[in-house]
Amino acid sequence: MLTRYTSMTAKSQSYLFTFGLLLTFLGMTLTDLWMPMVVGAFILTGLAVESWIRVAHLIPMHDEIRTLRQEIQQLRHESRDHFDQ
Repeated sequence: MLTRYTSMTAKSQSYLFTFGLLLTFLGMTLTDLWMPMVVGAFILTGLAVESWIRVAHLIPMHDEIRTLRQEIQQLRHESRDHFDQ
């Protein structure tokens, strides 16, 4: 879902959505526009939780997988060189 916002980093998106969610909750308490605010709160809660998960788990996991793939390629290359001799 966050791939639409490619000009921002995932951490910036997380801050933006969390700030928007807090503003929505503040608006819910201060105004009489309760129903539109509830809908906005549901949407922003989904976006904020998704961005938190991405920052905390998915991005580090992708970095670790990338590192492991590089190590596997290096080991394959070394094993080919070893068996070719």
